[in-house]
Amino acid sequence: MSLSAFADLQRAPTLAEQIYQRLRYQLRSGTFAPGERLVESNLAQQLIVSRSPVREALSRLAAEGLLESRGSGFQVVLPTAQDMAEIFEMRRLLEPPAARQVARAVTPELVDNLAAVLERARIAERAADFAAFAEANYAFRTAWLARVPSRRLRDTVLRFDDQAGFVRRTTLVLAPARADALALLQRFTVSFRAGDEDAAAAVTAEFVDVAARYYREVAQDAH
Repeated sequence: MSLSAFADLQRAPTLAEQIYQRLRYQLRSGTFAPGERLVESNLAQQLIVSRSPVREALSRLAAEGLLESRGSGFQVVLPTAQDMAEIFEMRRLLEPPAARQVARAVTPELVDNLAAVLERARIAERAADFAAFAEANYAFRTAWLARVPSRRLRDTVLRFDDQAGFVRRTTLVLAPARADALALLQRFTVSFRAGDEDAAAAVTAEFVDVAARYYREVAQDAH
């Protein structure tokens, strides 16, 4: 039998790959605070693994710019004010046309998924559970971005997901920010359900603008 018959077999992800994917998700969803140190030995103990795959995963995240090496460990990157201004500008340019594409080709499955995540966000807000709200917010964003038909546009938007997670973590601790985000998620869902490209693009632009406004307020207060 030709070896080509087995060409579609998939290898199981390595331990380092699994750790990398978990840490990347946590970085994007805002589990770790900007500037927080990630200690190799502590992570290995928490995950019940040796330090070698943890080191490999952390080094890979550092190479992608999500972490920076600090002495004997790693630290979550803390973007500068200029970094964030440029990133908001890029998101404002890229995300509305991405949402327009999704609305044009929306499916009932996506609408049901977004509605379920929206309900999770409502429940989290009623419980004043910031972590659950931030995770639901991230799940909503992940769900619709996964349906952007243009692979190049989708991949470009996702390049800024790590900074979007930073903004999520920084701003959604504020009750007014969560209230505005919840209202925008509701409008997002309605626009996608209706297949309304203009509404989806407008809500996306407003989402970025609102996030930028709250981020600037938090940054000014911290300064």
